[in-house]
Amino acid sequence: MSKEFLLNFLVSFTFFFLIFFVNSILLLVQKIMLKNITFATMMVMVMLSMPQFLIYTIPFATLSGTSMVLGDLNSSNELLAFRSSGVSLSRIFRPIIFWALIFSLATYFVSDFLLPWSNVIYRQRLTELMVDLPTFEIESNSINTIGDIVLSNGMVEDEVIHDILMIDMAKNDKNKTIAAEEGKVGMADVSSFLYRIELDNPEILITDPNDSSTNLISKSSKAVLYLDFSNQVPVLTSTSPANLSSKELSSSIKERKAVEDEQRRIWRENREGYMLDIASAVKDELKYEKSFSEEISSALNLLDMTSSRPVDFYSQYYKAELAKKSALALACLCLTFVALPFSLLKLKYGRLTGFAISLLVAVAYWYILFFSQLKIFDISFSPYILIYSADIIVLILSLFFMFLLRKAR
Repeated sequence: MSKEFLLNFLVSFTFFFLIFFVNSILLLVQKIMLKNITFATMMVMVMLSMPQFLIYTIPFATLSGTSMVLGDLNSSNELLAFRSSGVSLSRIFRPIIFWALIFSLATYFVSDFLLPWSNVIYRQRLTELMVDLPTFEIESNSINTIGDIVLSNGMVEDEVIHDILMIDMAKNDKNKTIAAEEGKVGMADVSSFLYRIELDNPEILITDPNDSSTNLISKSSKAVLYLDFSNQVPVLTSTSPANLSSKELSSSIKERKAVEDEQRRIWRENREGYMLDIASAVKDELKYEKSFSEEISSALNLLDMTSSRPVDFYSQYYKAELAKKSALALACLCLTFVALPFSLLKLKYGRLTGFAISLLVAVAYWYILFFSQLKIFDISFSPYILIYSADIIVLILSLFFMFLLRKAR
């Protein structure tokens, strides 16, 4: 059973890995191959970006591997033969459950150790590439948009850029344009991918869009400009909470707790103040027989606007990412239970049918997890249950169908 399961797992793993991996990797390869990067360096960059895909590939491959092996054994009546020989379902499932637990640990290891480590190394190697090739993001005869600046350039030779034209597109009455015959580019700050461009014979022009007039306001033999290319770099990994370890996330959650407690203290004080205003206005209205309805209505509106506890964005984000690490690890085990009812169903083309059903379940799990992540900022309570909801729903439905099928028999 173990051998059959691992073979089917390998096939499923390859399928899901290609789905998650190829599209993003092709974009990276397209970027860096044009810069005369060596093949060995390119492969290192590709390998370092792999862990972010493995955390989804391993659980889905475990589901498909289980579905395919049980579907195949059932369609060929091998499961029926086992049971007729006195072999219980629990004994048949034991090797699969064992490997599901192994893959759960592997997923958690990738998510909590390998992913943060590879992210740091990836950014270090990318920084080294940017230093060695300062024109990494500036191609010959190309146009780049950096914030509000549009950069147009001619030929790029080593560190020298020819025919430079920079247009400031910031929203104002007049556009500022800088033109230069050539410039030499280098890295000013490797950590933020900030470029330093030394311009030769630059001219600063002001263009009025209303009358299409252009005026020369400054001319110099030399000038230095700085351009932030951090948003242009082809980075597949980042320093977002998704790429932090559990220890780092827990530390960040503790730091944000003080901010969150302060926000909620202010929220409680404001609500108490609004309620006191309402009580005072009602008391004065009864005492002086005057109408304070407008004051009461205003206080009630403010009270209603503060009906929900404040939500700290970063606190919710860190908690959600911390929960997702264990949720994806547990998914290997929970999704395995989805395939167990296949042992009680008569399936035609068992392996193919099992794989097709596993695809549908994988898509449904992905949607629930993605939807839960979007909703964490709409709730005022801890997002842990919301992130675990995909695992909980899958497990409950699996056990429910297993119970119904066994009862029907």
